Amino acid sequence: MAKKSAASLNNVPVGMRKRQQIATISRTMFLWVAGASIVVAFAGVGSIFLTKQLLFNQKIIVEKSKTADTLKKNIDNAKTLNSAVNQLRADRNLSRVPASTATSNNLDKILDALPYEGDYVGLGSSLQSTLLSGIAIDSLTVDATAGNELSTSGVDLSTVEIVGDAQPITFTFKVSGSDAELKTLLGRLDKSIRPIKILNMKLEAAGPNKLDATIQALTYYQPKKVFQLQEETIKP
Repeated sequence: MAKKSAASLNNVPVGMRKRQQIATISRTMFLWVAGASIVVAFAGVGSIFLTKQLLFNQKIIVEKSKTADTLKKNIDNAKTLNSAVNQLRADRNLSRVPASTATSNNLDKILDALPYEGDYVGLGSSLQSTLLSGIAIDSLTVDATAGNELSTSGVDLSTVEIVGDAQPITFTFKVSGSDAELKTLLGRLDKSIRPIKILNMKLEAAGPNKLDATIQALTYYQPKKVFQLQEETIKP
């Protein structure tokens, strides 16, 4: 009995040491697993951040390429426009076209041909003093209406063919004169540097060798172009 008790006492420290070793190994494994999980988590977050940053940088590169292409096109278009304007300024045929003022040059005539604003008052004054001069004017109305709406004279502008971003201006006038005077009037309208399209014309006898002509016509103006540098914020 004494020997058995001594053997039991000798075995107790050995078992405890084994349990302590197992516990220590378990804690070590837990710490390693926890550390590895933290590293994997940080690696995943870092990978996502780097991927987003890469995509954002690629987006910026694409937008910069578009900007560079736009600038190149603008430079090429500016050269073409400058060449076309120089040719028009030197055009002798254009210099023979009547101008609104005595000091007008070809460039002024080009701007008069297609103004950049709805010059309703100026158009009425020009019609009365230039195109309709030399004939009796009974009435003259310039419609200050643009867009796909009915003008004040009843013209359905939605049916009018529009070129580019030009905006229509309708006008109506009634004149009285002889056949020769009306022929001269129509010739002025046809040769006008400003585009004029006759939509409707009504002729009525008004006495010996005299006619009343009611004409509904159309001209245009083109809003001016604005060139400016802009900043654009690109978000990730």
